[in-house]
Amino acid sequence: MLRRIAVGAAVAAALLGTATTPALAGPATPPPAVTATATAEIPNVVDVTSANYAQVMEWSKTKPVVLDFTAGWCYWCQKQKPYLQQYNTADNGAWVWARVDVDRNPTLTQKYGVRGIPALLNIRNGQEAGSRLVGFDGPTSLRTWLNNL
Repeated sequence: MLRRIAVGAAVAAALLGTATTPALAGPATPPPAVTATATAEIPNVVDVTSANYAQVMEWSKTKPVVLDFTAGWCYWCQKQKPYLQQYNTADNGAWVWARVDVDRNPTLTQKYGVRGIPALLNIRNGQEAGSRLVGFDGPTSLRTWLNNL
């Protein structure tokens, strides 16, 4: 959230021509968590965009990636979110939680044929592998699905 506000402020300042601080005057740079060149370590959680999608697919060659198609307005997505966070932390980075906002990434949503959210996709070696989990039936079914990654 903080990064989006800073980038939004930079864009607004650039459009209005009112950038007064050097931090806001330059072009926005992606956060370190989404660029592999900035760190050799793969993050546990990442927000997927068209800009970093290829990198996330590269990470899937090293460890499982769970593409989480979600939206801020989606009730069941928000109910599922704390459990995904809890299980991702408990699994000590065994898989990457890659969140895809369907409103901001319609191309990715269409690419994977996602028609209902929340939708979790298991990605390995750059492609979907195994089953999908669509909807939220509760923490037990979510944990079972994640255990089968």
